Amino acid sequence: MSISILNLGVSDTEQTKKLINKTFSYMVSLLMGIFIIAIISLLAIKDNVNTTNDRRDEFFLKKTLFTREENIRNQLKDYAEWGGAYKHLHTTIDLAWAWDKQNLGKSLYDNFGYEGVFVLSPEGRTRYSVLDGTLRLEDLDSWTGIATKNDLLNKLSQNHGMPMSVVTLINSVPAIVSAAWITTGSDTSVATLPGSPSTMVFIEKLTPQKLLTIGHDAGIKNVRALPVKGISQTENRAGFTLALNTGAVRIAWDRENPGEALIIFLLPLLILSVLLTICMTVILMRHIMHKARINDENSFLLEQARLKLITSEKRFRDVSETTSDWLWETDNSLKILWLSERFFRVTGFDSSEWTGRRLDELFPSIKDVFQDCLHRQEISGQIAFKNCPYINSKNSTAYCTLLAKFVVQYDGSVVIRGAANDVTQEVEATKRVQFLSRHDELTGLPNRYHIKEFLAGQLNKEKDYFFSMICLDLDKFKPVNDIFGHSTGDALLGEVSSRLKRCIRSGDFVARQGGDEFLILLADTSQLNQVEEVCRRIVQELNRPFSIDGNDVTIGVSMGIAMAPQDSSSANDLLRFADIALYEAKQSGRNKWVYYRQDMSEKLTERRKMAAELKTAIQEGQLSLVYQPRFNLRTSNVEAVEALVRWQHPERGSMMPDQFIPLAEETGQIIHLSNWVIRKACSDTLDKLPGLSVSVNVSPVEFQASDLADRIKNILEDTGLEPTRLEIEVTENVTLSDPERTCQTMKTLKQMGVRILIDDFGTGYASLSYLRKFQFDGLKLDKSFIFSLGDSQQNQSVVEKIIDLGKAYSMEVTAEGVETADQLSFLKKNKCDEVQGYFLGKPVAITDLNLS
Repeated sequence: MSISILNLGVSDTEQTKKLINKTFSYMVSLLMGIFIIAIISLLAIKDNVNTTNDRRDEFFLKKTLFTREENIRNQLKDYAEWGGAYKHLHTTIDLAWAWDKQNLGKSLYDNFGYEGVFVLSPEGRTRYSVLDGTLRLEDLDSWTGIATKNDLLNKLSQNHGMPMSVVTLINSVPAIVSAAWITTGSDTSVATLPGSPSTMVFIEKLTPQKLLTIGHDAGIKNVRALPVKGISQTENRAGFTLALNTGAVRIAWDRENPGEALIIFLLPLLILSVLLTICMTVILMRHIMHKARINDENSFLLEQARLKLITSEKRFRDVSETTSDWLWETDNSLKILWLSERFFRVTGFDSSEWTGRRLDELFPSIKDVFQDCLHRQEISGQIAFKNCPYINSKNSTAYCTLLAKFVVQYDGSVVIRGAANDVTQEVEATKRVQFLSRHDELTGLPNRYHIKEFLAGQLNKEKDYFFSMICLDLDKFKPVNDIFGHSTGDALLGEVSSRLKRCIRSGDFVARQGGDEFLILLADTSQLNQVEEVCRRIVQELNRPFSIDGNDVTIGVSMGIAMAPQDSSSANDLLRFADIALYEAKQSGRNKWVYYRQDMSEKLTERRKMAAELKTAIQEGQLSLVYQPRFNLRTSNVEAVEALVRWQHPERGSMMPDQFIPLAEETGQIIHLSNWVIRKACSDTLDKLPGLSVSVNVSPVEFQASDLADRIKNILEDTGLEPTRLEIEVTENVTLSDPERTCQTMKTLKQMGVRILIDDFGTGYASLSYLRKFQFDGLKLDKSFIFSLGDSQQNQSVVEKIIDLGKAYSMEVTAEGVETADQLSFLKKNKCDEVQGYFLGKPVAITDLNLS
């Protein structure tokens, strides 16, 4: 038998040797093929890298020349569209202003490198010129050496006098020639004369030194301008042809040839790597041959290990029936015989520390239960223990689910094999869910469910339990979220909860209801002064500024209080009554606390009834519009009217907007109400107010809806009113909530032609920066400023400054609430654009409107 085994090993060795040799041949051939492909690819990459580099250089040069041409046009626009230039260079040539004061003098040559600066009369004659930094009068064509003036003036006329430029050759040097008409620009203080305008011309020569500087800034060497004809193609030079007004020129530069550097660097490395790979392959093949011979000689040893593998395989197959993180084996007395490798990873203990010790030492909390189950189980039974706690190596509590099975071995002995599945995360997650079901995650305070549960328990135990329920709401919390972000708002809520805990007494209870609302349960409040003292502490604490992430935040607080057993002995009723009292506190002011009264529920019911009646009023035509004229002080005419809504209530009579608009905003009916008002105002204006514009007030709440611009567009299309005759009035506070969305909505409306006005300017919270960002068309000065004009000189100065502010932002200024001739005279004297008030016309029906 030994001889046959030996022959079998020799035969296997020869076959292995042939297979290895064949594999070696294939590998060498494959490596050579890869090497050839790599060489070809490297050459192709070289050419591609060079071409890409040339295209990049060409792109940068063209972009730089284009930018330079655009810059000279922008510079020219600043000088040409200038009231001072129009006055001193078109109306008359003022050398002292232009040259001596350097308004259009040597600084253009020193600072910008403009070799030629010309001012041409409408007939094309040079009236003023600065050449190479010196004051010298010379004809444009004479100085450039080419007839370019007439063509330049024709193109400028076709461009309506706006700055334009051409690139041409001046004495074989490429140059940028830019021209524009001299106008007064936005300066209304300079009068425009009849007749054709003068022309301002800037010329910059792209001299060799400037081209080298341009190339140096872009990392391109030796940039130069060459004539198109007679250029010889060299390997180390790249370029492109630049079309000019009078021909063409070749912009050339020296190539970097990064592809060659790539070849020089990579090719030797590639060859070296191939050689090293071949050498390593040869060594590896020899090593494999040696290992193959050893493997064949030792193959007979595998049979000896087969029986051991059967025993091991049986063990793991039995244990695999119970899925787990780590495996274990004990004898009948629970003495640990074996632990898998994952025991260390899960528990942190080395398996040698616990081998020989009892399993119930690791899980002491279930020791008695474990023993009882072991005595009751049959030999083939299976045991399961869920969520067994134990102390791991980090001295913290972890949890496992234990699964065990009795196993009879070949010698008849019985062992217990099982698995431990780590469920620490699941147990902690369950505890976390149970905690969050009764607590607020952000502040850690009990939630509404918890306090309601606690209330119900206390009321069931003690029928005459005296306590007070305070429902607390933070004032001015929403602007904190809008301005500083929700992370700051969350941090503020955490600070508020800490201060509230310091305000209450021992035995009291603080909970967070949600959002910026909290609940406080004051125990043993048979005396009213006990509640008053806590409320005063809360107001005092929460009125102190909060420092959050470097920001000083100031808020207020409103509180509603329900008391037991006076108001109710039901947990649900007490919470509801406290909410009603809180609503009353917020309606009557800030930093107040209000005790629940029976009539509050009646008021709330009345408010809900009024909300339903408002919905009916919109649907059934109980609303109407009145119009108040706006008088233009410049033209002494009525050019616009403001539409104001009225509600003719069947029982309450005529109601003003401030009596139902806030209710419409709270109940979400403001959209339907606004649609009706805008549609009615557009129809009335189109039919009965020819040539006049109409302004309509829009609530800041509507700007938070994404469809405001679409709604107004549809109404304009349905009614046929031109968008330029519609004006939307909004208060400053519209800029506070979601400024980006509000700005986008305003831009859409302005693109349609609708004008946007700030209503009640000076009474909101917006900063002056919003006047620039939101680009309002006009502002309406609040009537409170007009009423106080006669009180002091300071009040008059404030109005003057607001009018100047509006003018500075190019907005039309309208003064509201004009009721006396003195007020009108003052506003007219200070160049207010429009006025509106009872002195000029009260809000009336459109048929009674007096437009004279």
